[in-house]
Amino acid sequence: MSYDKTDFARKALLTFCLAALLGLAGCFKSGPEPMQTPISIAISTNNPSVGIGQSATITAVVYDQSSQGVVWSASPINFGTLSNPTFDPSTLTATVKYTAPSVVANSTKVIVTATSITNPNISASLSFPFSPLTIALQNLLTGSTLAPLTLNPNDELDVFAAVSTGGASGVTWSLSPATGAGSLSYANSTTVLYTAPPSVSAPTSVMLTATSVNTPAVSSSAEITILPSGAGPNVVTVNVNGGPVPGQVYPNRAFTSILLCTPSGSACQTVDGILVDTGSYGLRILQSAIPQLNLSPVTDPSGNILENCATWPDGSFLWGPVSVANVAIGEEGAIVNVQLINSTLSTVPEGCSNGATTYDNTPQLLGANGILGIGPEPTDCTVAGVNYCDGSSQPTPPNLYYACPSVGCTTADTPVLVNATLQVSNPIASFYDGNGVVIQFPAVSDPQASVVGTMTFGIRTESNNGLGSATVFTLDSSDNFTTMFNGQTLTNSFIDSGSSGLFFPDYSLPPCTVNTEFYCPTSAVMLSATNVGQTQGQSTVNFTVEDADGLLFAFSQDSVFPTLAGPSQTHGVCSQGGSACVFDWGLPFFYGRSVYMAIDGMTVINAPAPPWVAY
Repeated sequence: MSYDKTDFARKALLTFCLAALLGLAGCFKSGPEPMQTPISIAISTNNPSVGIGQSATITAVVYDQSSQGVVWSASPINFGTLSNPTFDPSTLTATVKYTAPSVVANSTKVIVTATSITNPNISASLSFPFSPLTIALQNLLTGSTLAPLTLNPNDELDVFAAVSTGGASGVTWSLSPATGAGSLSYANSTTVLYTAPPSVSAPTSVMLTATSVNTPAVSSSAEITILPSGAGPNVVTVNVNGGPVPGQVYPNRAFTSILLCTPSGSACQTVDGILVDTGSYGLRILQSAIPQLNLSPVTDPSGNILENCATWPDGSFLWGPVSVANVAIGEEGAIVNVQLINSTLSTVPEGCSNGATTYDNTPQLLGANGILGIGPEPTDCTVAGVNYCDGSSQPTPPNLYYACPSVGCTTADTPVLVNATLQVSNPIASFYDGNGVVIQFPAVSDPQASVVGTMTFGIRTESNNGLGSATVFTLDSSDNFTTMFNGQTLTNSFIDSGSSGLFFPDYSLPPCTVNTEFYCPTSAVMLSATNVGQTQGQSTVNFTVEDADGLLFAFSQDSVFPTLAGPSQTHGVCSQGGSACVFDWGLPFFYGRSVYMAIDGMTVINAPAPPWVAY
């Protein structure tokens, strides 16, 4: 056998190298353990833009040598659900399904987090922003958001559904009631043509609804009333129907519906149950009635909030900030100052409450969701052309406006002067047909469940709001006229749709024992009074007064009572110009009449300069 020295040398060298390596390894044995790879989590989703009512699968790759996986969580709690969590140790992959809620009331950011089981300090998160899915129904021709409106038989209305982000699939359309409501045609995911029924015998309410395809729990409806005749863009219905409070009937109160929006029009809400009041000026809305809207208060350069006070003859009051809103009634609208009535009562200056304890800040107390004051003045501090709050007529303002810091007023705070542009304003005065309003109701002879009338904007501005044969009554410096009744000259008389009866002083009519604000004669009493304007207008009005206790008890579910009347001061104490000289022609006066209110500062063609009333 041969012997190869070269081979021997290679083997020796190899042995030496191995020994050196082993020795090196032996040196490291006495040191620390080798460092492990740090735990980390990589998170992703298949649907980063998950919408309302939709789902997303979230994947977490867990770089963890112990293969323990993750714990899933979502914040805020109960905003959607997490389901079907899985973990594959072979791929170190965890998954979970996140399902968003079907309805989102407020803008919310959801954070889904995967937390390491091995080390709870290690986590990774994804966030999903959600905004409420909204559907705004608009007039396709004008682009304006639809407020409750009126149509004539066979009228057509092109409607567009503006759906916010997350509603890419659009809407489906429906009508209620299912029969007699008219028809829909050319419907697609965003538009539809509504055609009113060919004929109706009485005002007929119809609801046109657009429902989200992606999120069926979200819908929007337009209130449409089909009138036998006389409908139009400047006409809305006024309903005496008991009011907006379930289980509670408010007799002789006329309500309408409005569309209230932020000034930009980015958020809107239809509000029903708004009391129509010709005895006040400006829109006053309960904060609780517009949960979807955030109306910012008017502030001065120092950040003080302009608060408004409204008081009523019964001693109750309304208190809340002046806010700017976009108000639409029918197909007319304007950006105006409104009073937002706070849901909770802060400290009220003594000058406003005047010792009263009744704060009408709920539908139950107010008997409405708001008050639409459409009397013959442009603001709530103007009377017969004189503004009493802007410093132009008197240095000391009445108890109407207060400037309060954000923490609130004190009882000792005093009223402030306010420019007319910041005062609560009559919305009608800013409308296209803005020189006045006409309220019409059919004649009513007996108690009945409800009655539907109309409110038409403008006087002699359109073909549907002429004066006809109405008598114009000019008003004095207090916006009043005179009523001659039962030997009395009642110089501070007025027409007031916000009053539930006729209120006047009389010595022969006994007050009721239960409903003490009304008269209760033993049998029906037929009476008459003569109204006289300041410089023109005179007419005699016949009316009947019946036992209010008997009527309200026997017809407790009815809302319409044409013979309600009640005491106003004491008979015989009226002196010329005195405060006791009042005949309040409340809502029963409106049944069977067309009543006009011409707004101060406006012009009515071929008529005296307003303010005036006519019927």
